[in-house]
Amino acid sequence: MFNWKHLEEAKNKAGRPDAGYWWHFRLAIGEFFFLLVVAAGSLVHAIFPWVLDFKLLEMRINRLKHLKEKLPDDELLKRVHFDE
Repeated sequence: MFNWKHLEEAKNKAGRPDAGYWWHFRLAIGEFFFLLVVAAGSLVHAIFPWVLDFKLLEMRINRLKHLKEKLPDDELLKRVHFDE
């Protein structure tokens, strides 16, 4: 499960030759905190369905759009399309 070339691949997917460890760290730690908030919100929503309504879904869609911007050359994200 180790990919020793992950940072190089991420740099290519981002289309940024300057994207190194710290660029990746900021993106990954931001994703961690986003998922932490969504997980907590999902627990609240599971117990109290009227809380947060469809806001969690909207947040996840917006996050995917954000990741598509940050990683424009990622093959998996290229498969995701949004009808605006």
